[in-house]
Amino acid sequence: MTVSKQSSSKFHLVIQSNSPGELAAWVDPIIKTSQQLLESCFITICLVPCQYATGQEVKVARDIESVQQVLSPKQTLLFLVGLARLDKQATRGAVLCLGGDPFYSQLLGLRLGFPSSIYTEHRKKPGLCFKHVFYKHHHGDLMHARIAHYEANAWDRASVLARYHLPDRSYALFFLGSRPSHFLAFSSLVLEMIHYFLSLQEDMDVIISIAPTISDTVLDSLDRSLLGDRIHCLRGHSLDFMKLATCMMSLPGTNTAEAMYMGLPMVTVLPLNRPDLLALDGLLGLLGSLPLIGPIIKRVVLSRWLKKVPFISLPNRLANKQIVPEWVMHVNATQMAQDFYKFSTNQANLSRIKQDLQAMDVSKRVDTLIIDTISS
Repeated sequence: MTVSKQSSSKFHLVIQSNSPGELAAWVDPIIKTSQQLLESCFITICLVPCQYATGQEVKVARDIESVQQVLSPKQTLLFLVGLARLDKQATRGAVLCLGGDPFYSQLLGLRLGFPSSIYTEHRKKPGLCFKHVFYKHHHGDLMHARIAHYEANAWDRASVLARYHLPDRSYALFFLGSRPSHFLAFSSLVLEMIHYFLSLQEDMDVIISIAPTISDTVLDSLDRSLLGDRIHCLRGHSLDFMKLATCMMSLPGTNTAEAMYMGLPMVTVLPLNRPDLLALDGLLGLLGSLPLIGPIIKRVVLSRWLKKVPFISLPNRLANKQIVPEWVMHVNATQMAQDFYKFSTNQANLSRIKQDLQAMDVSKRVDTLIIDTISS
């Protein structure tokens, strides 16, 4: 890929990433902070291959404000093997790995002549060629920076309601997944549950947050007979919906981290009757996608994983105790609706969870540390 000639930018930040979760939770806050701290910064996002990718990553990356250039995984690989160009937009710059195989970032640094750094949630050293390594467990969570940026410019409740044309009611928020396969699988389990939940009470409506990686075609495939006037399927900022919600239900993932920092009581669900909702890394991920034997492999891996992992949601893992409920079970729509009704109407329990979430230590702002360090 060839881009324009070297511009007047004073710093060229090249960010590697790979999937919607990293783009939202890590890349977005780093870009906002870089625009605040660096004068005339040119930003390139280099996407790399990822087994969890949805195919919509290029669009999502281009929609991030202040991003001037996005390379698809194919374009990134072509550049790394010398079959495409990526012109430096400033004499000073850095490569920052925010998701994906660290090896790609090391190659990007070598090809561009920029030092490479990495932010990682793993505790092991990611490689020998990184100038700086920022560890989530030690330096802080970039998701906290995302929430801080949002809160600094957040609208009040009335403005958010008006923005999405919603009535002023209480809401339960549901996330059905950012990957199309997960979205369809989880929605088939949850929509019937939501329908029954609404029949149990009249005070709370439902918002279903539609991820940007879910196409209109996928959305249109939902069973419309289970949707009604009290179910609002909306595209928008997930944090806007969390601001409106009283409580939330989600699969394990980025949304549980957002809800934790927003102080939103939640239930994390892992349906044991749908092991295909489990995403596996490396060779196991490839084997798990095979027809016939793939589901069997996932069931075995899921069983062993659950024995090793005491908690599946981020708040519980960080606190090493149960703060929010986790429903790891074979999903039954009627029973789950009854349980969620009890959860959503227990005001004392919701208040306790909210207080416990707000009491968690989130004082570190690793975004500022990263930008100050890699640009010095």
